[in-house]
Amino acid sequence: MRPTLRPATVPPWPIPFDPAYELDWGEPEFARRLLREHLDQSHDGASRRATIIARHVRRLRRLIPAPPSRILDAGCGPGLYAVELARLGHRVTGVDVSAPALRHARSLVRDAKPSGSAAFLRADLRDVALAPGTFDAALLVYYVIEAFPRAIQPLVLTRLANALGSDGVLIAEMRLRPQQPPGRLEWWDAVPSSLLSDRGHLLLGDSVYDQRRHTYVLRDVAVFDNGTVSIRQTSAWMCPFGSIPRLFQRGGLRVVAMYDGWTGETGSPASESVLVVARRRKR
Repeated sequence: MRPTLRPATVPPWPIPFDPAYELDWGEPEFARRLLREHLDQSHDGASRRATIIARHVRRLRRLIPAPPSRILDAGCGPGLYAVELARLGHRVTGVDVSAPALRHARSLVRDAKPSGSAAFLRADLRDVALAPGTFDAALLVYYVIEAFPRAIQPLVLTRLANALGSDGVLIAEMRLRPQQPPGRLEWWDAVPSSLLSDRGHLLLGDSVYDQRRHTYVLRDVAVFDNGTVSIRQTSAWMCPFGSIPRLFQRGGLRVVAMYDGWTGETGSPASESVLVVARRRKR
């Protein structure tokens, strides 16, 4: 657990990927509370709602090999995509750092009894051990890659590329910008609970989008009645549209298509997000 802090210790401006405050997605208490948000069907803030996931899976069927294929769901969360793909007959392996999310994913598989299979591994994508050539396709859904610093992203892509077969495909969903203008937004609310705590507190939030550096930081500060605070932030480095092919090339992959989000339309610098289709480069 991190030490108790005082309000005076809150930095006036969040720093992207600051190790002192950056969220550890595998932290047990946070992971437990985050699972509630994953499963909440009133919003799409953690995982998407079931209707949207079903639409995305229909789109993925056009982009990945036909079942039974070996699919790696990298950053799978509670397995909502993985289980739907297993229902189609695929053999899915999900990787995530959250133990509560993976327990839920395994329970989904037991209840679904899919025609395919889904197994789950707790690991960090930066150092997960994946056998070379194991998978026909790999997925990075819901902006997983942006959660790693710029220098780390090619290393994650390389690890995934090495796990693909000779004609393996990687599908990555990537934001080009957040849903806010450049600069800083701030807000506050008195809440009975949040991702930071199960007890009531004053929740202060701010988000900073640096358009020049392509970074975005979302920070939450919980202020408790005893005067202590808890701080967590999540950072993103969003690769510019024109630099995406180079990023994937550094990861041992060749971009073959970039779509405007989950549509079948060609992506462009004006897109808010893109669905990147890349294949493993021939050695």
